[in-house]
Order: sequence, then C-alpha cells, then structure tokens
Amino acid sequence: MGASEEKEELPLEVQEALDEAATVGNQLEEEGRYEEAIQVWQKGLALIPQPQQFYEETVWFLAAIGDVYFQKGMYEKAHECFDKARANITGAGYSNPFIMLRLGECCLEIGDEKNALEYLLRAYMFEGKELFEPDEDNCPEDNGEKYFDFLRTHIDLGE
Repeated sequence: MGASEEKEELPLEVQEALDEAATVGNQLEEEGRYEEAIQVWQKGLALIPQPQQFYEETVWFLAAIGDVYFQKGMYEKAHECFDKARANITGAGYSNPFIMLRLGECCLEIGDEKNALEYLLRAYMFEGKELFEPDEDNCPEDNGEKYFDFLRTHIDLGE
C-alpha cells in the first residue's frame, strides 16, 4: 500500500475537537434540534483536513448529517452525504452496513432502482434482515420493511 493509500491519523487536538462536535451534535439530535445538530457536525467536518476522504472520521460526520436528512425526507441531500461516505479511501464507508442501507434507501427514494438494489443487497449481505427491522424506538423513518420488500422482490434471498 502506497503512502497515499494509508489511513491518515489526525492530530490529537483535532481528534478532541471532533469528539466534542460529535457529542454536541448527537445531543442536539436527541433533543430534536436537527438543524443545529447538522451545523455542529458540518463544523466538525470542516476541521478535517483535505482531502477528507483519507480520514475515517469523515464517514462518521457524513453519516450523521445524511441520517438527519434521510429522516427529514431530504433524500437527495442524504444521498449526497452517504455517497461521499461510501467513497472514503479508508474503506470505512463501503464496508459499513448502515451506510450501504441508507444509500440503498436513498437511491430507491430518488428513483435509482439499479443502485438501490446493489446497496440494499450489500447491506443485507453484511447484517441480514435484522438491519431492515425498526430500531427500539419504533421510529417510522427507521422502518426498513418497504426497502426489504423491494430487495426480496428483485433477489431470491432464500427466505
């Protein structure tokens, strides 16, 4: 692996600032203050040096921002975030079941069935049907039944 392909490490002070931004953003999201959470996460993302795709931390912030957009039904913006996360050089996005799930869900919502099928199948291969089931809070936005039904009508999952 060449030097340009290795995972980059951030300086300690940047890591600490990112941890703080993640914590504050998560707290704001829990309080339902979504726009403020996105702003905090975007400021955190801005602390990551260019090219950002060399840092795993980029995936965390993109996923957090994208998830809020997804839950608000802003599928184009969510897709943009999850697609950037997927393209992360570290592999942290492409091998992340949640990133694959949300990317597939976004693709289906914006009418890109071909890519929706690919990403939903990847998510299924990583985690199985459980990934498509609602979270403990039974949030309607987390109900993956629609997306699982799409997947199994196009692919024989052997179930």
